[in-house]
Amino acid sequence: MSSAVKLPSQESHDESNEWLDSFEKPDPTAANLSLPTETFLKAAMSLKDQVVEATWKRGGEGWRKGIDPTVHTGLLGTAFACLRSYESTGRQQDLLLCAEIVDSCAMTTREFTRHVTFLCGSGGVYALGAVVANHIGDYQRRDMYLDLFLEVAQERALPVGPEEGGFGMSYDLLYGRAGFLWAALFINKHLGEQTLPNDLIMPVVNAVLAGGRAGASDNTTCPLMYRWHGTRYWGAAHGLAGILQVLLHFPLSEEDSEDVKGTLRYMRSNRFPHSGNYPSFEGNPRDKLVQWSHGATGVAITLCKASQVSTSR
Repeated sequence: MSSAVKLPSQESHDESNEWLDSFEKPDPTAANLSLPTETFLKAAMSLKDQVVEATWKRGGEGWRKGIDPTVHTGLLGTAFACLRSYESTGRQQDLLLCAEIVDSCAMTTREFTRHVTFLCGSGGVYALGAVVANHIGDYQRRDMYLDLFLEVAQERALPVGPEEGGFGMSYDLLYGRAGFLWAALFINKHLGEQTLPNDLIMPVVNAVLAGGRAGASDNTTCPLMYRWHGTRYWGAAHGLAGILQVLLHFPLSEEDSEDVKGTLRYMRSNRFPHSGNYPSFEGNPRDKLVQWSHGATGVAITLCKASQVSTSR
């Protein structure tokens, strides 16, 4: 996606949000300051429409040939927003628009990226394509996208652990094995738990666990640790928070589960004592970043998932 895409002007921004003025301002002295759900939904729909306008409708066919077809930084993120809009409102128009955008992304993904993940690779394009086609009822197209995803799953580095060299693939959520697993989880969530069977997925899970144990071999207090470009990140994008959150979705053995929980305990015991924030990487003394990718925001999502599954493990 071109970085030169023009955002809506201040005037159009003000016009698109005029509906906010129709709501009564909450009394700041009231005990309940929450806004109606409908208020947030309308705000989300307005923002989604602005994103579609800026990233899809204004470009034209020639511009779309050079698109970034990923969720993280590209046009597939617009498609994903349309899917979430459809799931919230049932608007068929959003579903059809999502399918149109995904098909456009699928035409360029092989040339644009070599990654296999949900956020930054072809795994996201094919996973989203299969789910959207299933919603529409186009089962032939759904199966086409599933076949394409299965081709991605044949990437020989995915199930290879550190004892065999790892083939250079990272373990993180943005670009590595955890990101592929997230795409597989997305498919199974929407299309059925065994759409992608365990014998395809669990070898990748085991490779991620093995990689974490190898990465923590010099730290006896932390069972799992990973490096991305040589740095031991803690956040969701490249580090522990994202990888552990993915692992918590799978049926882990007692030993594997204890290693995940032990790593989370290590992270909690080493957070910044005054703010409660988490370092962006191992040993970093700077309490600065509070984002999904680095800091407490991403870690909090992982801890919520850990709490959700703790009663059953």
